[in-house]
Amino acid sequence: MHFTIKKILLISSCIFISLFAVAQPPSHQNDSAYVFGMISKAEDHFTNSNYDSALYYCDKAEAYSSKINFKKGIAYALIEKTDVYIDMDDLDKAVLFPKQTEAIGVQLKDSLITAVAWMQTGQIHMYNNQVDEAIALLSKSLQYYLDRHPVRYTALAFNDLGYTWGLKGELSKKANCLMQSISIYETYFPEQYGELGVTLNNISTVYYELGQLDKAIEYAKKSLLYREKTGDIARLSIGCCNISQFYAGRNNEEAEKYLQLCVKYAAQTGQEQRMIHSYTTASKLYATNKKPKEALEYEMKSIMLLEKSKRDIPMLANRYVAAAILSRQLNKDTAEIMSCFRKAEQLLYVNSNNKAQLRDYYQQLSGFYKDNGNYEAAYDNFKKYIAYRDSLVNQNTASAIAEINTRYETEKKDNEITRLSTDQRIKQLEIEKQKALIAGNILEAQKNENEIELLSKSKELQDARIRQQDEELERQLLLAKNNEQVLQLSQQELKLTNQEKALREKELKTQKLFRNILIAGAVLLALFAGIVFNRYKLKKKLEQQNQLLSIRNDISRNLHDDIGASLSNINILNELTKRNVANPEKAASYLSKAGDDIQRISESLSDIVWNINPQYDDLDNLFIRMKRYAADMLDGKEIAAHLIFPADNEKISMQMDQRRDFYLIFKEAVNNLAKYSKATEATIEVRSDDQQIHLKVADNGKGFDSKNTRMGNGVQNMKQRAQKWQSDLQVDSVPGKGTTILLIMKVNA
Repeated sequence: MHFTIKKILLISSCIFISLFAVAQPPSHQNDSAYVFGMISKAEDHFTNSNYDSALYYCDKAEAYSSKINFKKGIAYALIEKTDVYIDMDDLDKAVLFPKQTEAIGVQLKDSLITAVAWMQTGQIHMYNNQVDEAIALLSKSLQYYLDRHPVRYTALAFNDLGYTWGLKGELSKKANCLMQSISIYETYFPEQYGELGVTLNNISTVYYELGQLDKAIEYAKKSLLYREKTGDIARLSIGCCNISQFYAGRNNEEAEKYLQLCVKYAAQTGQEQRMIHSYTTASKLYATNKKPKEALEYEMKSIMLLEKSKRDIPMLANRYVAAAILSRQLNKDTAEIMSCFRKAEQLLYVNSNNKAQLRDYYQQLSGFYKDNGNYEAAYDNFKKYIAYRDSLVNQNTASAIAEINTRYETEKKDNEITRLSTDQRIKQLEIEKQKALIAGNILEAQKNENEIELLSKSKELQDARIRQQDEELERQLLLAKNNEQVLQLSQQELKLTNQEKALREKELKTQKLFRNILIAGAVLLALFAGIVFNRYKLKKKLEQQNQLLSIRNDISRNLHDDIGASLSNINILNELTKRNVANPEKAASYLSKAGDDIQRISESLSDIVWNINPQYDDLDNLFIRMKRYAADMLDGKEIAAHLIFPADNEKISMQMDQRRDFYLIFKEAVNNLAKYSKATEATIEVRSDDQQIHLKVADNGKGFDSKNTRMGNGVQNMKQRAQKWQSDLQVDSVPGKGTTILLIMKVNA
């Protein structure tokens, strides 16, 4: 999924050579040209997968750069070397160089080199499945430099970050990063076909995981076009394998076509890894299409290559287990099947000791012994399967707790380091500020100017005080002249003042009364609002409790009526089987009926769990489940199914009860079709418009006289569920011309 840095060092070398031509003596210019010439040769060999030659020229560039102390040359030689080892899948060696690259970037204050070092470290974490560490470093490289300076490193970092988000199941974040990567390539580097091909292929996997196969195939084919332009045969093989998987079960002719291209391109590369990938893809496709003979042939081809290289022991063990399973389907000799199982066990214990693989191995071996009637061996291996399964659960839980604790301690240390760095920076800035202020005689001049300014201000204040004293003296003289007039008017003013005071007191009393009335009203209003709000909250809580009680009662009723009855029936059948051990035919009949009841219980439990899960409230997930159920039922009866569902619906949501009833109507209709119609073809169509959803289930079977035939409980249940939502359900059938069921239901979100 990752595309290494191609030819960017050649571009970088041109840039650096031009810079050194301006800033350095001729000898340095020749040195830099020589270094980047070596790196360019390494890149050419790397592009053609000549890893040994690529590393040879990287070492030459690094050694010469060290000799002349050319730091940038060392950094870019290390970047190229890291890229080569990553592509070789030799992560133990790749991890040795990014720290050195980062140190040079920090020393030279070269943000690009530093960001690329972080990015490559993130890539190594990504390939080691250290997802959180990879996301942190890739994001850091983008935020620090790459996101603000769109270079090909930026597009590559977004591509890898998107792929890593995908490993965590964050499909929206994965798609967002990949779209940014494509935008950068198309805007700035439209001729970088290889990188575009990789990113488009990654986008196709997003749509595949979302179940949007048309979009997945569209982007995967675009990816192939770009890869054809580059002549990248190895990745053409990967792309064809992906498209083959997308078509599997949908268009087997196209799936076969792209599978053969995948195998053809893999063979042309001569690379064992590509050929093994193509063979395992072919085996899985043929196994899915119920062609175990062809699947086993490809499994044996992959086993032969893996045995020759001995590089991937866990995968070789898995292939032996897959070969054993296919041999069982083909009714091969027991000794041949057991030989595959024993080889897988030996590889798992001696070379891998992988608990997850051992768990799956013992599960398959237990099933093999059970099918062959060796119940004692089946039971022993089943106990081993349970032991490894439980061990993995406990181990994963402990690992998760340890990871959380480590992350907490790391974050705490990072926060402390950040705080100390901030304090040191503040002190450093203060020192730099003082140094900047002390420059020549400017400080002394400024001091004198400040003193002059201070004296000027003092003089202005003194003049202002003198003027104020003059004004005060003049005012006193005027007051003295007016004293007599004031004394004469004082009695009249006192009388008027008393009257005004009385009026003011009366006015204050009135205002105080009005204010008290307003406060009391506000308090009463707030109290009333609080009571109303509390009643509203109580009402909502009661409604929620009633709704929860209704859901619980509904689940309880379903469990009691359907599953409870089935369990009782299974218990009876089990007792009958015990009593008829001497009569194998009867015992087998009872066991078969019990198996049918167990299957029905499994389906009912699955429907209940699915129905109450809120993540399935939108129609997308409902349609996926409907298509899966219809395909399973009709394929089992060899009925050709035409499934027509909206490609892009309007994201209409349904209430849980309505979604359940709609699905059960559909399920009953398909079940009746498969059981009774004896049809060869069937059409199931779903469409939505104006907050309505339309369902049509039609077949070309034997049909029946809908007017004179009494409807069974299944049809009556369908009609009752439709009437519950004021919906229209029609059942039209004519003997010999098939049956059509139409439902129009208004959606209640």
